[in-house]
Amino acid sequence: MGVIVGKSIFPGIVIGQPYIERKKKIDIENYKISSEKVEEEIERFLESVQKAKNDIKQIKGNLEGKINKEDLQILTVHIMMLDDPQFISDIKKGIKKEENNAEAVVKKVSNKYIEMFEKIADPIYKQRALDIKDISERIIMNLTHEDDIDSNLNGKILVIRELLPSELLKIYYSGINLSGIIMEYMGETSHTAILTKALEIPTLMGGNDIFSVDWGDKIILDTTSMEGKVVTNPDIKTLNRYDEEKNRYRNKMKEIEESINKETVTLDGERVYLHLNIGGRLDITQVSRKRPDGIGLLRTELIYMDAVEFPNEEKQKKIYENIAREFEESQPNKPIVIRTLDIGADKKLSYYKMVDEENPSLGCRGMRLTLADKNLFKNQIKGILRAATHHNIKMMYPMITNLKEIIEAKDLVEECKKELLIEGKEFKENIEVGMMVEVPSNVMLADIFADYVDFFSIGTNDLTQYILATDRYSPIAEKLYDCYDPAVIRAINMVSSAGLRKNKKVSVCGEMAGENQAVIALLSLGIRDLSMAPAYIPKVRNLIRKIELSELKEIKIKLLKSKDSQEVKNILNEYLEIIEGRN
Repeated sequence: MGVIVGKSIFPGIVIGQPYIERKKKIDIENYKISSEKVEEEIERFLESVQKAKNDIKQIKGNLEGKINKEDLQILTVHIMMLDDPQFISDIKKGIKKEENNAEAVVKKVSNKYIEMFEKIADPIYKQRALDIKDISERIIMNLTHEDDIDSNLNGKILVIRELLPSELLKIYYSGINLSGIIMEYMGETSHTAILTKALEIPTLMGGNDIFSVDWGDKIILDTTSMEGKVVTNPDIKTLNRYDEEKNRYRNKMKEIEESINKETVTLDGERVYLHLNIGGRLDITQVSRKRPDGIGLLRTELIYMDAVEFPNEEKQKKIYENIAREFEESQPNKPIVIRTLDIGADKKLSYYKMVDEENPSLGCRGMRLTLADKNLFKNQIKGILRAATHHNIKMMYPMITNLKEIIEAKDLVEECKKELLIEGKEFKENIEVGMMVEVPSNVMLADIFADYVDFFSIGTNDLTQYILATDRYSPIAEKLYDCYDPAVIRAINMVSSAGLRKNKKVSVCGEMAGENQAVIALLSLGIRDLSMAPAYIPKVRNLIRKIELSELKEIKIKLLKSKDSQEVKNILNEYLEIIEGRN
């Protein structure tokens, strides 16, 4: 019997048979072609690219409504990459110049891009390398006519070094039911991790040396805590114990389901508000079942990424009005926070050429980009102002660095109002305006920013990365990327305290908002508004109903004295054990 530990990505307990996928490299022949066959070979390559695009579009279409639209955006990115003229041109030139077969040239060119991106420190480029690997393998499989899905995988726990997003979606789309996933690759913020959460597959990442292990016929995958584990070759005693654990976990899930229709109130009667993070489309069934207190983050970049050109003012007004109308059908009078366009870094638009930067995460993105293109910004602001006329809509700015940007944005909003007035268009005069807290300068100057905005929303994913100067996608550096680091905890406390002093609402909309341990920490720091993916609302509501806020005063003191993330986690886990025993 052995134990492998790693990071839990989606919770669950699975007892089952492992399916070991020692990912075979596609056997690519490298052979010369005659000059007369060059155009024919280029055509064969272009046909495989078109097939790849058609396959992705088909999978995307079939999964819409089953998976959140923002999670499917990964596939839109892959389609855009398959349309990239530079990538296509490099391969066509390679076939012509080298007179080699298409498979060999695709592999050579994609490896060149992958190596180039992997050398760059910025995490966005690390993810870009994985995306190129994904699309190039898809093209090569089309050229070689290889099918990489084995029906024997059905009902088993997949053990694999690295699983690409397209591979996971292809498995799901083909009707194969994965019981769980164990990966050696560590990337809790990667596209694959996002999809495993969306598909609700118990997943562990970061298991070391998984192919040197004797797996046996049956294994136990336990991802119910932050540190997940796999038990290989379990004995009868361990299997029996985990059968009981599985039943307890099932009962806990039933309890969570039953709390859906209850109020999100602590044991000592304080109300906590749970909001949704969504993209450009609402799943009304999910909304009515989860009973959220509003939409805390509407990511408008997904609306732009789905378009073929910049949506004009009129189109944006209609989109935002439709979302508000749909939401209000089941959740009347609840607030909707629309975040202005946040492109740059890992988010691109196929119809907008951005400047290539060495470090896009620190470059022209979010408000930096939209303030540089004032017409783009004003176009969206007018759409939001008009849509807000008869709806409880607020707006929020992403990636603010300094006060000058807030003042400039405020002036432009006033400019938009004057223009709408002259044009005789109805709009909301007193719309609430907030800002994302994502960079250290926001934390240090929170009390000053509070005088210029109506509310804060802490984006813990980016804030953690920028405070710790850590590459989220690096297998080595990612161990440093930890939202439980005392520096992050103190930063959240500083913003929460500033909001309290200035009577400004502070919410959290990053991954932390959906994690049990993090929810305890956030409530202890004074946060009463959380925004998360729809799937997390029931479990967070159930947890909050077991918490007594008076008990969190001592926890806050301990957290702010902590020296490292492990100490923080120990404090939170200790309290979590206490409250999970409460009915």
